[in-house]
Amino acid sequence: MSSRSAPFITPEHLNNISAEELKRRLAGDPFEAVQWIKALAERGEAEAQVLLGQAYLDGYGLEPDPRQARIWFRKAAEAGHLLGMNMLGRAYDQGWGGPVDHACAAYWFRTAANQGLDWGMYNYGHLLLHGLGVEKNEREAFDWYNKAAELGHAKSLGVVGRFFEEGWLGERDQEKAFDYYRRSAEAGDFRGQYNYALMLSERGQMEGALQWMREALGNAHLAFTRTMADNLLRHPHPVLYQVGMEALHKCALRGNAHDAYAYAKFLLAQGAGNIANLSLGRWWLRCAARQGHTQAQQEVDFHISLS
Repeated sequence: MSSRSAPFITPEHLNNISAEELKRRLAGDPFEAVQWIKALAERGEAEAQVLLGQAYLDGYGLEPDPRQARIWFRKAAEAGHLLGMNMLGRAYDQGWGGPVDHACAAYWFRTAANQGLDWGMYNYGHLLLHGLGVEKNEREAFDWYNKAAELGHAKSLGVVGRFFEEGWLGERDQEKAFDYYRRSAEAGDFRGQYNYALMLSERGQMEGALQWMREALGNAHLAFTRTMADNLLRHPHPVLYQVGMEALHKCALRGNAHDAYAYAKFLLAQGAGNIANLSLGRWWLRCAARQGHTQAQQEVDFHISLS
């Protein structure tokens, strides 16, 4: 990226470009698109400052630089941009481009939440629920999650469902939990889809449970996919057990040596009388060994000798 010459964008370019042409350029080549975003950000456009911060965070069109991401999120936040406030809070919460500071994260999340941003409500609720940077307060956390849920925020709908399912405030209500999980699932949150699928399975609605569990698997990030594999491979129903196998395979494809080894061991354990599983298990064991997994390296010669 750095070897390419950046296009020279003058103030006149920014003043004269049409909205349609700018949209086309921003949707084009990432390297060129980020130059337009940067020019707009440097001119003081808060929306562009958030986009530039995200570009630095993700490495979109330039080298990743979390420190610069935090700088640009701050500029947008201090200009009053709600998403900028939320992303600056995330930078403090996650330690992007500087030290973790949950108190500062809480300040910016709360500021965005008080001005009506659903993501600010969700993130501030998370800090309240876990006592990070603020005094733990489950009731207040629920209130913020609920406010975001009323705006249709998918993740908040799922968390409100957990409150009712687990009785975190003393009130367990499975019907309310079921409804909130359904709404979260339909709004696209993978945790909501997972929990909704589990509740459908408890009601014997296995066709719907399978549909939503596979939807969750398709949307889940790697960490949650590992959770799905661990939980579903212990599930008594064969339909959900099958999704657990698929989750373990997804982890092996996208994860690290430990994921490859876990999948290999699963296949080898299932392989008695199944030559295909044994062969595939040995292949994944070799993959884990090549990735530096010590136990796999110790076991691979033994399994190869049996093949």
